[in-house]
Amino acid sequence: MDFLGVYNHTLDAKNRIFIPSKYREDLGETFVVCKAPDECLYVYSQAEWEKVSEQIKNLRPDPEKRQTAEDINRFKRSFFGKADKVDMDKQGRFTIKAELLEYAHLTKDVVIAGAGNKFEVWDAEAFERDSYKTRDAYDLDIEVIF
Repeated sequence: MDFLGVYNHTLDAKNRIFIPSKYREDLGETFVVCKAPDECLYVYSQAEWEKVSEQIKNLRPDPEKRQTAEDINRFKRSFFGKADKVDMDKQGRFTIKAELLEYAHLTKDVVIAGAGNKFEVWDAEAFERDSYKTRDAYDLDIEVIF
């Protein structure tokens, strides 16, 4: 199942947000939240997280890209160290830990955006700013069958 659509939500006083009902079954009761490159958060089902985790664990330095073993180890430490395994409560919410809230600048209004194998959690204003940067398939020279 792919996570599709964009949903507006509000972070509550206990740093919880609602998961769209369409996402809940495929996400499962326990899932993983982690930092994303774009100052938002990625949310993966446990099955998808295992795929991503394996890719990260198998990273090796690439001298052509000027990557050292220390660089790769630092990346792994940051990636796994800041990730959080969370549970959905009976109301379909989950709590975002303070470190991840700070990273993604989440304070009140948030956007949950489907991104295929995962969904993203954005500060609403940051999501709006980022959406203006979107280029279409033609501009990116991507061949897509519609």
